[in-house]
Amino acid sequence: MSIECKEVIVSYLTKRGAGVEHSPIRIITEIFEKDGTKIAEHDPSPETFTQNDLISFARWIKGSDAEINEKIIYKWLDIIKL
Repeated sequence: MSIECKEVIVSYLTKRGAGVEHSPIRIITEIFEKDGTKIAEHDPSPETFTQNDLISFARWIKGSDAEINEKIIYKWLDIIKL
């Protein structure tokens, strides 16, 4: 194991999110080496789902005739109150 101390570039310029309830707009902190290689990032509100959430969605969509699109996904998110 080792530890290194380096100069890095910290960026607060990247934005993510659609600006809706389940996808708020947020500033992403990105850390780059001086040569431009991204080495880390922090999303303060990542849009992540558990495996059980994804299984629930698959079962829900399978039971309907709905075509998967953004509207149907937000409807499902409202149902599970994410």
